[in-house]
Amino acid sequence: MNNAGLPGTGLGGLLYVGLALFMPLAELHRTLRGRSSRERWRQVGTQFALACGILVSLVGTGLLFLRLIDSPSPFGVAGPALLLSPVVLAAALLAVLVAVLRVWAWVHLSRQQSD
Repeated sequence: MNNAGLPGTGLGGLLYVGLALFMPLAELHRTLRGRSSRERWRQVGTQFALACGILVSLVGTGLLFLRLIDSPSPFGVAGPALLLSPVVLAAALLAVLVAVLRVWAWVHLSRQQSD
């Protein structure tokens, strides 16, 4: 399933989540060797909580999409079309945004050249 735009779904997100989930073990090792502090544990806890939040959001989104696929749609859209509709909407909005920014840049550059 492609979850474009969700944090933790890319390679960088996968590495971040993996390392953040490993941090308590590494910090426990440092604590046993006497090289840790409360400030480090606070940072480890923050990163661990963020990684857990990312995992919960990914699993929740996946379960929500699976539930939406199985339920009848009031708009007559069901199955894969229901999953693709947010992607198509995002692509359309991005295309409009790019077009508006290109027109703005063209106007802005033409004003600078005329001055």
